[in-house]
Amino acid sequence: MELKNQTIRNSKNIFRYNISDEKVKKYIFSWLEYLEIEKGFSQNTLLAYEKDLRKFINFYCWYKINKNIDLSNLTENKLKKIKEIDFDYKNLTITKNELINIKYNEIRPYLFFTTFLNYKKTSRKRIIASIKSFYNFLSKNEEIIDVDIINELKGPKLDQSLPRPIEFDNIKKIIKEINNINDTNWIKKRDIALISTIYGCGLRVNEALSIKYIDIPRNISKGYIKIIGKGNKERIVPLISNIMKKINEYISSYPFKWKDDSYLFLGKNKKKLNSGVFQRNFRKIRKKLGLNEKFTPHALRHSFATHMLEGGADVRTIQKLLGHKSLKSTQIYTEVNQTQLSKLYDKFNPRKKILIGSK
Repeated sequence: MELKNQTIRNSKNIFRYNISDEKVKKYIFSWLEYLEIEKGFSQNTLLAYEKDLRKFINFYCWYKINKNIDLSNLTENKLKKIKEIDFDYKNLTITKNELINIKYNEIRPYLFFTTFLNYKKTSRKRIIASIKSFYNFLSKNEEIIDVDIINELKGPKLDQSLPRPIEFDNIKKIIKEINNINDTNWIKKRDIALISTIYGCGLRVNEALSIKYIDIPRNISKGYIKIIGKGNKERIVPLISNIMKKINEYISSYPFKWKDDSYLFLGKNKKKLNSGVFQRNFRKIRKKLGLNEKFTPHALRHSFATHMLEGGADVRTIQKLLGHKSLKSTQIYTEVNQTQLSKLYDKFNPRKKILIGSK
């Protein structure tokens, strides 16, 4: 097949899944089931791991008929000179025997490939973790496994990046802009309540979106809510009065009948609000206001932790509220703004001064 203007860089868009062997499918399903039940992986992590493995298998099907290409020494200029690449790999598939007998040196080309495609270090590290996890799982069920896959595959060393908290004034700007948007009233109320909950409780986006309507305390100004975090770990988080107020305003404005088994934050289709929809809307507002691209919904969680620390809360308390398994994950916030630690907790605690939704 003639390459023409298409480079391997563009092959991200043409790779397709090449898994027809039922035994291979069973391996993958069993592995994902193991990650979900035994390891407690979230749905997002499961989807990412499955995608990583399928992309690798897909690449393997392509590369086994294109081994003449040296992926360890690729450049754009060299790619442009390549005139013939056989993309008939689409007619191939990986078999059970190939899968369980893949050698470490057959995985290395894929690692070169992802590096050349400028995958982020975090993505490449997760890809390697996915492949290692799969073969570690197989090693417990199959005899023919190249142990080097498990022992030698190592992800890139990540640069430590500190969380980027958002100034409280910028959070208020976002809320004000939501109020100014020409949109349905209940949707405005929903987004304000959602942002209030993420920031005021220090939740991950998916944790907030997984809250059920029935879980919200009724007829009280404040209460507690059970959150299911990573690894299906439960934690109890306080809902202070200002957050409850925004949630109740949203609930009252919702034009349809509530069901006890429905999620709290709903989309226009009356189903659980899609994370991508919320992220996209948030991004549009951020760009309109000219705010830093690091200002994301997840940064609201960082802001909660940082502002709590600045207010005088101890690291152990913040660890429990965030649902961190390791204290090390929480201690990174102590490096964000050491000079603010002497300020009074009540003055700077975002859960008490939250003015979200005020005009």
